[in-house]
Amino acid sequence: MLPPRRHEAVQAADLRMSALYIMTTTPIEPAQWFDGSELPEPVPAHSGVRWANDADVKALVPHFAQIDCIALQFPAFADGRAYSQARQLRRLGYNGRLRASGKAVVLDQALEIRAAGFDEAELREDQSADRWQQWLARQPAEGVFSAARGGFLRR
Repeated sequence: MLPPRRHEAVQAADLRMSALYIMTTTPIEPAQWFDGSELPEPVPAHSGVRWANDADVKALVPHFAQIDCIALQFPAFADGRAYSQARQLRRLGYNGRLRASGKAVVLDQALEIRAAGFDEAELREDQSADRWQQWLARQPAEGVFSAARGGFLRR
């Protein structure tokens, strides 16, 4: 299944996604998307990969140059494995876009999602991109964990 493009409503599993909130510059959507379990060999350039939160991200390392975006899954509110995956991907040297995806991507998690190194978040129908923007704009970048910088920022 293809991920939603910005401001398109699409059916994603049993959940309607209404928007893609971009935390960095406006991206170009990958040319094609693959499910991580069906990754072709070789991986075509400008690909996007939907990666399960129970899969080892080290398997993606040989393909970093071809992958523009990795969508990590948040299937349940109490399941934070995608945070660990995001931090590990950044430590392994992945500089492409990370997308938070799934029914547990909610405003309550916005700071943690940003701090873990995600660039964008697929928002549910009941989530507002404007509210995410307002909330994150009011939050200090200092003092939170930053995966991109490899640790806690100083005040």
